[in-house]
Amino acid sequence: MNLTRGPVAVICAMDSEAVHLRKRLENAHEKPLHAWRRTRGTLSGTPVDIIVSGIGLIYAAAAATAVCLDRAPLAVLNYGCAGAHRIDIDPGDVIIGNQVVHLGSYILAPDGEQRPLGFRVETHEGRVHVDALPTDPEMLDTAQRIAETMALPIWPGLSHEPRIWVGAVGSADIWTQHPDTINELHTTHGSLCEEMEAAAVAQVCATFGTPFLAIKDISNNELQSSTEVKAGDDGPTLLKDVQDEIGLRASLVIEALIRTLS
Repeated sequence: MNLTRGPVAVICAMDSEAVHLRKRLENAHEKPLHAWRRTRGTLSGTPVDIIVSGIGLIYAAAAATAVCLDRAPLAVLNYGCAGAHRIDIDPGDVIIGNQVVHLGSYILAPDGEQRPLGFRVETHEGRVHVDALPTDPEMLDTAQRIAETMALPIWPGLSHEPRIWVGAVGSADIWTQHPDTINELHTTHGSLCEEMEAAAVAQVCATFGTPFLAIKDISNNELQSSTEVKAGDDGPTLLKDVQDEIGLRASLVIEALIRTLS
């Protein structure tokens, strides 16, 4: 990584996720970024900007673009909650993304088959098509080594410490609760979890040539038990019983990773 560039930018969808890292910033102060809340500070001397993008791929892409145009960041990190794509991944477990896949980009064939389209990364040098976007290998390796030594808080109601998983993070503006569909997504993409921002942030970072890493923690596993969803609900109210837990464990890994950059 080019250490002469700007701050580490951390993008979260919700303030309830961002608060975990924000309260541990040193020299923290508010510095709005156009339409988005941005908190600026440091961690062990490394400049950090925390941006709350809003939920969904469009908000995430817009915020990531604003970040990359404002001050070329040293790296962009994306953390927050996600739903598991395997029955053995429990709430509180942490997913470190070695790649990001777009679950909502596909051709729906006449026979009903979904054929994944992957990503088209467009720059002035041309177009590159990939099935998945890899994350930064250096940050991935560091985050994995750090996370495996951490004692993360146990999720309420469970008796074991959270486990660390490394694999594909899937994104779409869809909350998948149907078990067969979740299993199909995992089989097709190798995804360990799904959320609504990482693919957009990763694609913007690929366009700008900015190092990127996604770290998620599991808030729900629909293969274990379904989450009650009502029309009009958003993330914090859907999981209100565990709202203080959402994004906490991922934020601890993110913090430890950033402190290694000082």
